Amino acid sequence: MSVAMDHLASFFLLSTLFLHVGATSNGSVIINAYWKEVFPRTTMPDAIRALLPSSAKISDLVRRDVINNHHPVESKEAGRAYCPWCNTWGGIGRGHGSNTFNLSDDWSKRNRSPELAPLYFLRKDLLPGSKMNVTMTISPVADRGEPTFLPCQQAQAIPFSSSNLATILEMFSIEPHSEHASLARETLDDCETPALKGELKYCATSLESMIDFAVAEFGTNEIHAAVTSVVNRDEEVKARTYKVGVGGGRVMSRKVVTCHNMMFPYAVFYCHNLAWTRAYMVPLVAEDGSRVNAIALCHFDTSNWNPGHASFRVLGVKPGTVPICHFILKDLAWVPN
Repeated sequence: MSVAMDHLASFFLLSTLFLHVGATSNGSVIINAYWKEVFPRTTMPDAIRALLPSSAKISDLVRRDVINNHHPVESKEAGRAYCPWCNTWGGIGRGHGSNTFNLSDDWSKRNRSPELAPLYFLRKDLLPGSKMNVTMTISPVADRGEPTFLPCQQAQAIPFSSSNLATILEMFSIEPHSEHASLARETLDDCETPALKGELKYCATSLESMIDFAVAEFGTNEIHAAVTSVVNRDEEVKARTYKVGVGGGRVMSRKVVTCHNMMFPYAVFYCHNLAWTRAYMVPLVAEDGSRVNAIALCHFDTSNWNPGHASFRVLGVKPGTVPICHFILKDLAWVPN
């Protein structure tokens, strides 16, 4: 089938789905129902709930004129109602999830916001009293202004591939030469890059598909998504120097599926299971009394990592010599209950 025919088939399928599902259903209701079906005894974390679509119909999330008639974008103003988060998207910066996990890339290739960069440390730094000079700026979930999930059926109808980037950009009224287009292209490239040795990867284009991947990896639905969180939420969020609290870092699981929030017009997560990786819950306490329950990952086998990766420069070690740990601030760590 030709590329043109592929595009026509995609638009026909999209038109059918959005007219049928979008006109009658609320995306949040659909996704919530699936969560309750799989995890009947587990409350959805706030970090995930914040990414559910609003009460607006899901058909409002994309250019309906593009879906139905395949008309080109005529102006920037025309697309703003269909991609309401695009005016804040660039402000999030490339450090928000995008490629922070890609261990085969040189760190210098990406321009990251320093407050979102992971802090690399050694496993001994998980002991009580260890100082962590980390910029732990965790914004309230309601203030993030991030792209939201699409229900699985509709996400599957969107041609998620670099060969269809032009179609995706047009659907969401994104200018082809904008920073948003560049970020979307990077996400597709990351998702299509072959996995490392010992890594099982999957790009989840919906919450339902993320859940399915995590459940399949653990072989059970007795799992939950852990996320770094501020304990005393009423305090002003700012950069602080923390000490590891009483008890030190506690092993949550010797197996973890980590899902990193990517830059894309709708919520997409890069999920992977890296061999020889453990998840820790680390209590952090600052001098002003602010507390954070931080999720840390420790990678015990770094022999296949790129020697140019930032962690080796920061810690002064070589691949495959010692376990390397880092915090995850805005990503999800799926672990057993």
